[in-house]
Amino acid sequence: MGQGFVLINKSKNELISFSHLPASKAKELTGNPVTAAITTWYLLKNIGDQICFIEEENAEDGYRDVTNIIIDDLILNNIIEDNGIDVFDPSEPEVFMRRLRNVWMI
Repeated sequence: MGQGFVLINKSKNELISFSHLPASKAKELTGNPVTAAITTWYLLKNIGDQICFIEEENAEDGYRDVTNIIIDDLILNNIIEDNGIDVFDPSEPEVFMRRLRNVWMI
């Protein structure tokens, strides 16, 4: 099945969970243009910080999830676009996937 990962910044106590995105495993995070952009953008904006990928079940509490902040910044900078969400079950609207697209992939 494969191991899911999150990106943590120990210097700032921040985490990118990749929540509601279609990637969490190593090949998915690398091959998905949106999650690759999220990771690269975050690393470039936080040069010098202690940042690493860890297995998602080993992520400690106390990290602030900045996934949506980074996505908003990428949208603002015309790197990705937001095409809404796909809700899988109307009775559980909190279970959804964001429909993001890397506009550099045209």
